Amino acid sequence: MNFVIAGGSGFVGSNLAQMLLEQEHSVTILTHSEISAVTTRLAKHQFNVEAMNIITYDDYQGEGDVLINLAGESLGSKQITTRRLGLLLNSRLEVLQKLRDKAQLPPIFLQASAVAAYAEKYAQMQYETTPASGTSEIANIAHKVEAAAQELIQQHQIQHFYLLRFGLVLHRSGGLIKKASYIPPFTVIHGNNLIPFIELNDACRAMLFLAENAAEIESGIVNLTSPKSASLKELLQCCYKGSRLPPIPIITGFLRLGDRRIQLLEADQIVVPKVLLDHHFVFKRPNIEDIA
Repeated sequence: MNFVIAGGSGFVGSNLAQMLLEQEHSVTILTHSEISAVTTRLAKHQFNVEAMNIITYDDYQGEGDVLINLAGESLGSKQITTRRLGLLLNSRLEVLQKLRDKAQLPPIFLQASAVAAYAEKYAQMQYETTPASGTSEIANIAHKVEAAAQELIQQHQIQHFYLLRFGLVLHRSGGLIKKASYIPPFTVIHGNNLIPFIELNDACRAMLFLAENAAEIESGIVNLTSPKSASLKELLQCCYKGSRLPPIPIITGFLRLGDRRIQLLEADQIVVPKVLLDHHFVFKRPNIEDIA
């Protein structure tokens, strides 16, 4: 299959591209950046850039079998201030608008969203059919991105589409775990709230699974989360696995300081990937302890 990945040079996108290439699919990466800079960055991390077709959005003409949109400023890379909230939203909406402007798009479309769309404090299980009643500022971004994606889907009459509500994507090579390695280890007092997550390779495998089984899997919301949420304490223990320093206990309130990323850590959610489980997708690392 010919996969086109918007945001293919990011943490999830680059690993997805590499996995697809290893399984002998063709990969095109769409980027806003200078192609030479993207190529250099991916090559530095040992990705097979010679096998990737890296082009700008302007040069993309809508070809391909599957379009996966992971584009947008990273939620976790920097402090989320009021100003950055707008950047996070606009970076996603601008890409969707560029894709809407194309004369055609592939028949299979996967759009990244977030579990923040669901209620933030909810003790019961939340499935794909659960109302998206999240009220946080990050939830607002998810709602607007999903609405814009639905407009694109209707405009292009896309046959098969999936709105992917991601939990935290975890892997030693990047994301939250790698960022945690740059600061002293800490734990949070009363950190028993549950946070949905998914291991990076499981996330990539799940996206390929949806694309390959689009004829059998009904279009709509898909939760890209592990079957089991992790407590905040377990998540932090995973981040600092291998550290020789004892964790510093911190009260949750000290983490605020105007940074909306705390909304991701304060949530208390049990989000179940029912669509994937119902179609017999097998998670290789379903537990937080499985993150190598």
